[in-house]
Amino acid sequence: MRLRHLKKIIPTLAALLVILVTARLGFWQLDRAHQRDVLEEKMFAVQNATPVVLGGTSIDAAHLDAYPAKVVGEWVKEKTLFLDNQIYQGQAGYQVLMPLRITGSDWHVLVNRGWVRGTSDRSQLPQIITPQGTQTIDGVIHQRTPRVGSVGKFAQNGAVWSEIEPSAFSEWSGLRIQPLILYQTSTVPDSLVRDWPRPGNGADRNRGYALQWFSLAVTTLIFWGYYFLRSKRGESHS
Repeated sequence: MRLRHLKKIIPTLAALLVILVTARLGFWQLDRAHQRDVLEEKMFAVQNATPVVLGGTSIDAAHLDAYPAKVVGEWVKEKTLFLDNQIYQGQAGYQVLMPLRITGSDWHVLVNRGWVRGTSDRSQLPQIITPQGTQTIDGVIHQRTPRVGSVGKFAQNGAVWSEIEPSAFSEWSGLRIQPLILYQTSTVPDSLVRDWPRPGNGADRNRGYALQWFSLAVTTLIFWGYYFLRSKRGESHS
């Protein structure tokens, strides 16, 4: 009797688990789409605002996310990082992040300088052209890079990361860092590609993923209902 009861309850518990997990993933994807939409709306609203001048005092990056900004300083190229698994026009590569020492202070700004194509040998990183002397960099403020879940934060001798946050970079580099990443928009002859996607790009893809997860949840519910009704009919016939 107990074995028969277990045979009934196990499929129900399994179906319930699948439904809960897939529904949760569906709502998570909808939340990601909403975040992208909000950021895109904010960028459109502030794109013509007066650029924030980054200096020797920490700013509130959370309230200035997506704002244009300007900074003057010199590159610290020995602390360069490569953001892994970045695809541009079908080609695999990296985004190059490098700190800029702010003129007249001991503060630095971590700048996403742009995309570079990867080499055929992943043990060899691309060579980057870095202008010498004082630079004036225009860009857009972001709090972090997107998560891509590739090789981990500290891979390939610490030079290739799969996600980058200013606080983690500060701990790794020993530099005093503004709590932001400046996505460079100013033009410089350094062969790096700064064709940044709109922040809302991917929202429709997130909604598509959400639809897939919800469809799986509904399909599981239908199969469970069919199994339940069939079991009931079998009991009634017996």
